[in-house]
Amino acid sequence: MGENERINFGKYLEQLRRSRERTLRETGKAIGVSPQFYSEVEKGRRNVLTKDRMEKLADYLVLNEEERHTLYDKAKDANNAALPMDCEDYAADHAFVAEALRLSKATGAGEKEWQRLLDDLRARKG
Repeated sequence: MGENERINFGKYLEQLRRSRERTLRETGKAIGVSPQFYSEVEKGRRNVLTKDRMEKLADYLVLNEEERHTLYDKAKDANNAALPMDCEDYAADHAFVAEALRLSKATGAGEKEWQRLLDDLRARKG
């Protein structure tokens, strides 16, 4: 398990912000919240940010794809949500996502089957 897998959403935010040498004040302003509110989010005392603010934060901190995915995954865990925010619209707009999950559940599809699908999609992505 990597270091990022062990830390919670707030600590991950703090780690990203500090690695980019940004202050609480600068970061809060960039995403439209007060420095105090942003500090409370980093400390885990406030709910995670809205999708819009998460996108602003990822852009402000110039996160790469892996960092963005980790950010959304940690927010999902902090919110006890079923899906990361960056996947909700896609899943809601495409009935085949739910169908694939239901069929996988009904047939007992496991990691091996899903890995084949992921490998195929990654190959198409390039």
